[in-house]
Amino acid sequence: MREEEFTAKLVSTINAKFAEIMAAKPADAKFLNYLDALAISQSVRNVFINTKLNYVPNLIEAVLNMCEAVMSPTKTEKIEKIKKAGGLLGGTTGIAMIIAGIATAFGWGAGVIAAITAFFVGVSLVPVIGWIVGGVSLAVIAGYFAFSGSDPIKNTESYMNALRDGVTKAMPEVWKEFGDELSND
Repeated sequence: MREEEFTAKLVSTINAKFAEIMAAKPADAKFLNYLDALAISQSVRNVFINTKLNYVPNLIEAVLNMCEAVMSPTKTEKIEKIKKAGGLLGGTTGIAMIIAGIATAFGWGAGVIAAITAFFVGVSLVPVIGWIVGGVSLAVIAGYFAFSGSDPIKNTESYMNALRDGVTKAMPEVWKEFGDELSND
């Protein structure tokens, strides 16, 4: 299996689990909740666990945690997910790099970047702007997270877009390191 095929397998898994969950929901509740998001994320984890690699690479786990943060029901859980993702990517600096990436992509000024970064890590880390996490910018995920709010339909869209985009953007780096194990599943 090639990288593109494995990536397509992941995206197909995401879409299939989403369709399965949505099919079971009543017409007036066609949106994901936190537990649904965890189920979709676990389906992605299972794709990796069911290969010769037999575990989830840190970059993918970070993507999953960032996406789960979009759906987390409380601010505390959101922050925990973001910090866990940052820890997988190299600690507090990793969080700042993710946030700084999306902020820069949206053209936000240094003041906005500092405020958002401080919200997540409790310390302004503006000097790390422009760094890239593991060769992959996870800016899309941080952006979807930053705009998540109380609208469950928008949060569903944000989660799904972030998950598909994040996994797709992370896979080239993951493949470089684990391609042999993933290609022989």
